[in-house]
Amino acid sequence: MSDEHPPAAEAPADAAPQPSPPRRRRRSPLIDIAAVGGLILVLVYLHTRVVQVVYVSTGSMRPTIQPGDRLLMSVGAYRKAKPKHGDIIAFWAEGQGEYEVKRVVGVPGDEMFVGGGVVVRNGQRLKEPYVPEPMVREIPVGARLREGELWVMGDNRNGSEDSRDYGPILEKDLKGRIFYRILPLGRAGRVK
Repeated sequence: MSDEHPPAAEAPADAAPQPSPPRRRRRSPLIDIAAVGGLILVLVYLHTRVVQVVYVSTGSMRPTIQPGDRLLMSVGAYRKAKPKHGDIIAFWAEGQGEYEVKRVVGVPGDEMFVGGGVVVRNGQRLKEPYVPEPMVREIPVGARLREGELWVMGDNRNGSEDSRDYGPILEKDLKGRIFYRILPLGRAGRVK
């Protein structure tokens, strides 16, 4: 037995030469800059005109919304539609430097009364399954809501500063409607 290897087969003389791989053209840095700029413009548009993330720091909406929740707010929700009873909305709180998140309890034309531990709208006591405990009795307050006014309250009635304290808010001060919790992931989902 020989340790020699058989000779390598030679390529036939009439075989075509193998083409070299195509060279990649270098992309202009201007294309990268334009792409990043375009992405930034899209994100800014979405943030200012479509959806914003809202951070909640208080417990005024417990148990529906907990402190530390990050929520999606539809910025354009009220451009064509009016707020409805039960909507969870965000508006800018001037003295606090952050968004307030509350539930709409009264809309224009409603007559509101809060006292004796109950909320009454147009003479009917509200059924509110989202309120975790009976409201502590307090000084009665009320209002007939004019055009452009909303009565808002936190679900945690005993730990919320809301229309009982500062009266109706103005529709023009709304920033949007809260519709989805993104964080924490374990409780992510639709907010009702």
